[in-house]
Amino acid sequence: MKTEIVDRGEELDVAAPRCFCGKIARLQTSWTEANPLRRFHVCPNSSGVDVEFPPREKALVSWLLRRLKELEKDVGHRQARERKLMG
Repeated sequence: MKTEIVDRGEELDVAAPRCFCGKIARLQTSWTEANPLRRFHVCPNSSGVDVEFPPREKALVSWLLRRLKELEKDVGHRQARERKLMG
């Protein structure tokens, strides 16, 4: 996969990889707990190329995702308790 500069009509040009098929790959980001913030390029004709995220950032995002789940669970319990007290 080769990289070239692509003009997207913005102030700065963006370096984007071009797949072996010739199409420009789009950048995607994983939000799963197993691979938080893992960025990878996806071509319509292939699975793409993985780019490993630095360990510190990966650990931080993983912790934030776990904390978000805990807080959402806590809010759910509090809402259920409030409904029970109101009803």
